[in-house]
Order: sequence, then C-alpha cells, then structure tokens
Amino acid sequence: RIVCYFGSWATYRIGNGKYDVESINPNLCTHIVYTFVGLDTKGNVKILDSWLDISLGGYSRFIQLKQRNPKVKLMVAIGGWNEGSASYSTMANSDLLRAVFVESAVAFVKRYGFDGFDVDWEYPTLRGGSVDDRVGFVKLLRDLRARFDQEGLLLSIATAATADYLRSAYDVPEINKYVHFVNLMAYDLHAYWDAQTGANAPMYPNSWETGYTSSMLNVDACVKAWLGAGLDPSKLVLGVPVFGHTFKLSSTSDTRIGAPTIGPGDAGPYTLEPGTLSYLEICEKLAAGDYTKTFSSVQQVPYAYRGNQWISYDDVNSIAIKVQYAKRMNLGGIMVWSIESDDARGICGEGQHPITSAVYREVFGTGAPTPGTTTTTAKTTTTSTARPITTTTTQRPLTTTTTTYRTTTTATTARPNQKLVCPANKVFCFFDNKATYRVGDGKVTIEDINPNLCTNIVYSSITLTSTGSIKLLDSYADVTNGGFARFKSVCQRAPAVKCMIGLNSLQSGSSPFSTLMNNTITRQAAVSSIMSFLIQQYQFDGLDFYWQYPVLKGGNPEDRFNFVTFISELSANLHMYGLLLTLSVAPTSDFFMGSYNVPSLVRYVDYFNVMAFNMHHYWDGKTGHQSALYASGKETSLYETQLNVDAVITGWIAEGAPASKLILGVTPTANIMKLYAANDSGIGARTAGRGDMGQYTTTEGIMSYPELCLERAKAGWETVLDRTQESFYATNKISWATYEEVQTVQLKGAYIITRGLAGMALYDMENDDVKNLCGKGFYPLLRGVNTGL
Repeated sequence: RIVCYFGSWATYRIGNGKYDVESINPNLCTHIVYTFVGLDTKGNVKILDSWLDISLGGYSRFIQLKQRNPKVKLMVAIGGWNEGSASYSTMANSDLLRAVFVESAVAFVKRYGFDGFDVDWEYPTLRGGSVDDRVGFVKLLRDLRARFDQEGLLLSIATAATADYLRSAYDVPEINKYVHFVNLMAYDLHAYWDAQTGANAPMYPNSWETGYTSSMLNVDACVKAWLGAGLDPSKLVLGVPVFGHTFKLSSTSDTRIGAPTIGPGDAGPYTLEPGTLSYLEICEKLAAGDYTKTFSSVQQVPYAYRGNQWISYDDVNSIAIKVQYAKRMNLGGIMVWSIESDDARGICGEGQHPITSAVYREVFGTGAPTPGTTTTTAKTTTTSTARPITTTTTQRPLTTTTTTYRTTTTATTARPNQKLVCPANKVFCFFDNKATYRVGDGKVTIEDINPNLCTNIVYSSITLTSTGSIKLLDSYADVTNGGFARFKSVCQRAPAVKCMIGLNSLQSGSSPFSTLMNNTITRQAAVSSIMSFLIQQYQFDGLDFYWQYPVLKGGNPEDRFNFVTFISELSANLHMYGLLLTLSVAPTSDFFMGSYNVPSLVRYVDYFNVMAFNMHHYWDGKTGHQSALYASGKETSLYETQLNVDAVITGWIAEGAPASKLILGVTPTANIMKLYAANDSGIGARTAGRGDMGQYTTTEGIMSYPELCLERAKAGWETVLDRTQESFYATNKISWATYEEVQTVQLKGAYIITRGLAGMALYDMENDDVKNLCGKGFYPLLRGVNTGL
C-alpha cells in the first residue's frame, strides 16, 4: 500500500503553495485519504468545511480521481489534531452514541462514494479523553468493522507512534482484529518544543538516547514497539513526512543535533505556521542557497541551517531509506503525510511530487538508496552528531538533556546504600472539601483537620480560567458557608503551620491553563489574581499548583516551555512577599520529556510534591501495587520498572531536582479492582474493571482507608504484605485492593530520611480514618507519616 493523505485546506494557500484536488496524482498512491470530517455532540459525522467540500464540490471532485486511476481506493478521515479527544471519548464509551456514529459513518461514506473510512482520534485517554478510552476505542473499531464488512468498506486508523501510547491508548492485539491497516504517524518525534534541535523522523536513535523516553523517539523503535505489541506486520503502514520542523537557534555557532534553541523557526509563505515547513517551502529555501545541508549518518536523515534557522526534514534519499526499511520489516506499506506539502509542480528541479514519487519508486521498484548521500546546491557535510551539551545560560529557560536519569531507573530490589542525613521535617496535608457532602460517618469537615499533625496544610479549592481569573471550585462551601475563614481558624490552632491554597486543573482539563499561559497578558492576569487572592482577600501562606498535565489532556506542545515562564513569573511575586510556591507533579520520568522541564522549574519552586501513587489500577487489566516502594524484579518492560517509589525518586533526582526539594506524596485512598477469576488473585492477576464503591466515597474503583478497613473485617478477606515491594494488598477472591497501611507509610518515612528528601505529603487526608472507625486511633496514616519521619 501507499496511503496518501490529502489536506484539503491547501486549496486556500497562495502562490506555489496552492494545491487543489486536481493537483493530486492518483497514480502515485494505492489509497488516498481526504481530510478531515468531524464529530458532533450527537454522535454524527459532521462536515467541517461545507463551502469547500460541498459548495465547491470537494468530495465529488475527489471521487472523480477514479477516472484517472480506477484501482485507487478513496477514503475519508475523521478527527485530526484540532478535533481533540473529548467528543470521541464520549461517543466511544456510550453504547447508544457509538451505534449512532457507526450508522452515520456508513451513510456518509456511501452517500459521497468513498471506499472506506479512516479514524484519526488524537488520542484515546489523552487530550480531554478518559481512562476508559482504551477499551472504548476497541469497541468502536469492533462495531465499525462489523458494519463495514456488510457494505464492503475499508477501515483504517491513524495512530501515535511511540511505545508509551501502547499502554495508555492502544490495545494492539484487539485493534489487530478489526482494522484493515494502521497508519503509524512516525514523525513529530522532535520539534521546537524540546528546546533543542532534533530530527523530525529519525530512523535510529543517537548514541546518547538510551533512556526510556529518548530511546523510543525514532522510527525503528516505533515500528518494533507496535510489532512487539501484537500488530500483524502486513497491517502496519509506516508514515513518512512531507514536511519538516524548524527551530530558532540560541547561538549560530552551535548547529548540531541537540543544540539549544529558543522557539520555533520562521513560518513559511504558504503554510504560515512557525516551527513547520512543507517540503515545497523547504526545497525552495534550499534552492535559494546559503543553507548548509548536513546528513546524519546515525539517524539517516538530513538537516539544514542558515543563521539562526535550523530545519529537520526528509528528502528523496532519506525517504528511500525508510521505504527500504519497511520492506525489510515486511510491513504493509508506506503512508505519506501529506501530499499537498510536496513539490507538486516540480519547482525545485526534482520533478513533480518528488517525495511521493520516491515512495512509489521504492515501493514498486528495486533500487535501494545509498545512505549518507545527498544532492545539494549548497555546501554539504556528513556527520555523526555529538551528545548535546546542557546549557542554562540564556534568559529564557532551556531544556537540558533529558536522558541521564533514565539509565539509573531501578529495575531490581536493591536498596540505596547511603548514610543517613538530617531527618525530613515537612508534612504536607492536602484536604478536599468534597468530603463535607458525605453522609453519616463518612462526613469530614474542615474542623476535623488536626493541624498539629502537619507542617503545611493545602486546601484544594480554586482553579484558573483561560483569561487568568481565579475560579472557586465550590463557592457555596468556601464563601457562603465560610470555608476559607474556617480553614484559617483551624490553622490558627497551630501557629507554626503553613496554611496554603491548592490550585488545580482537575475539573477543567488542560485547555484553559494552556490558553492562558500562551499569552503574556493572560499570564500576568493570572499572577495578579493569585496574588490578590492570597494576600488581599484571605492572607494565606502560599500556593500549591497542580496542572494535570502540561501538554496532555487538552494541552499543547508549547505548554512545557510556557509553564516554566509562568512559574518563574509567579515565583518572583510570591517570594517577594515571603509566600511558598509548591508544585504537585506526576511521578514517572516519561513526563520529563513532555510536561516538565525539571532543571528550569527547580529554580523557581520551593518543593515538588511528587504524587507517587495510582501507578497501578484497573486500567492495567491486571493487579498491581499503586505505590510500591521498590520494583519486584519481575517487570516485563522498562516502563514497568519505573512504577515504584524508588524509581520515581531516583528519576527526579537524576533529572536535576535536589532531594531537599522533593516531597514524597502518598494517599489513604485504596484502589479497588474486580478480579477476572477467583483462583487467580496474586500480583499480576487478570482484572475485569473497577471494583465496588465505598458507602461514603461512592465512586467505583476506590475506597477510603476506613471503608476498606471495615470491608476487610468481613469474612473471606485475606491481607498480604509483599515484602519485596513493601506494600499491602487484600482480596476476597472477588475484589482486589491495593492500599497504604501504617507500616508502609512508616517504611516510606525511613526511605525519605535515607534519600535525604524534604518530607512526605498525604493527599486526600479526608480519606484517612478521621473518626477512628477502625479502632486504630484518629488519623492513623497521618500519624504514621509523622512517626515514620
């Protein structure tokens, strides 16, 4: 197969960049995909540009391509980056909406004469999706395929390429059952958001890219991950880019791969998008001269630079290398994204559609390219790039190399061999007022907080709008019912305690935070709103900021850089008044590459509250400790070796966070899973979704500490202490619970002292046994935190 995507929006471009349906050469592709249609809130396929697609006859003119090549398959794609994930998540996880969508898709394809349908959901579980999407996506593909087979229609999907998505978004063995082929988007692996130069679609890793994340950012790793996960090679269609990514160099004297950058390169005259150029724009720039072209013999891709502009792209030679690789791997074909970005008119002297033609020639021809050779009108060099040198000397924060820590991830049960340091003395207590609405013994109010057990109390109660204004999460509880004033009164019972406010994105997702941080005016408005709230309105002692998560869940690639800028501005204002700034952060090192520029953030925050829990739950499809202290030694992947406290802390320290700024987060909330079979109930046992809800928390899949304690007192429950991972689990052969006990938080306290960390945080303290329902005393886990430290 040669699957060619067509971006219909190119008809609006000007000059040489204008590309209409009639510009397509249907003889260069076996399948051509028209992009995009969308999804409405009722589950129906919707047309995104009716003027172009209907009034100007976009669909009908596209179908007429069959007159020039009767064998070509013409498809239409739904989704794309701009559509996001939320509406697709809602549809896929609803039996009713999913059924509506399937019939709508069939009717749409048949009405306009397409041969098939391509689903480009970017991405299940992410960017506004839900944890149920991994299953929901399979259900969607199952239902589509069953109905499409009745009509003789093709079904394909476009997917993210890297291995980390296989755990979160894609159940590959199930996907393999239902799709005709998978278009693997093996590009966008490096771009300006890395804050250092890198190849858009490198064939292989550089020598220093040995860590969990960095080692997966190459075509070879992507392909092998999907094949290893269970996809039939004949169904895997390798995506190649007809575009490049551009960077603005920090220094014109440092032009290697891994050189520091200060943002995207200049926009092109046709695509008008900073940081990205079509191949046509690139070849026009190179043909104009003054660019130095270089070929990386390690990564098997070219790059070029002039002044402070640096371009990563693919040319005819590197595309041929990729096609020959696909042939060696017995893959199902090549996908081209996207043909309107090619040099359709042959302006640059390589013939018409040089990239797409190279794909066709290599797929159906016999000639193999010679690695490392290029044709150029400027000076050309071949290089094996050196390891990037970290720099933080520029005014704007730069990404330092993010690979060092990953080689130190603990994969065994070996214990740290360090001298004891001064005991940690910080106990952060996080309180959420939702517990005030519970009934009976489950009700926990602000007055139930014991401030003598905490050094810092964080009342999670506010968020930000996209314009930078403070928004109360519960104005009735906190203003009408005096929540903020009552919280201050509690803190005054222990004068030494720091009384802080928690600001989070849990209700809104990433989008509002991403929007406000991308604009100087709204960033300043947010800082002003926070300062006014903390100082003028309520006189609190600081702020804990929890963005779940930069770049993800509706965010944008720019978030990683903008987050540092915002935190630097907020920090300057808070510290001017002697107020604390802490961040609640995701635990594992895969977030370093995308969400957190740790070396830059450490300059501005007082502490990182590392939320080292929820590392296993029902979404894994098997049992596992949510907050194991150490690895089991039986993990089957490098990623799994990270899912324990020791690996988490090791990763943060190696990434550049001082141990003295790390607070280890734990939770009294138990994760409850439903076992698939009663005779299989150990670690790694197969599960069948969320377990039963507690009577007070009333949420499937979790229970508070006292809810589980009372449940375990019933007949049939067995409690097990895993001495390898230093964690408890309990089971009654129907449900399986992973949870903290006094003994395990005390062990974590000893670990914290050994590693020289700043302290421990108890999230959702309202889920501790606040009222001594289990007879172990009031706040047994929080007291265990204190005694452990």
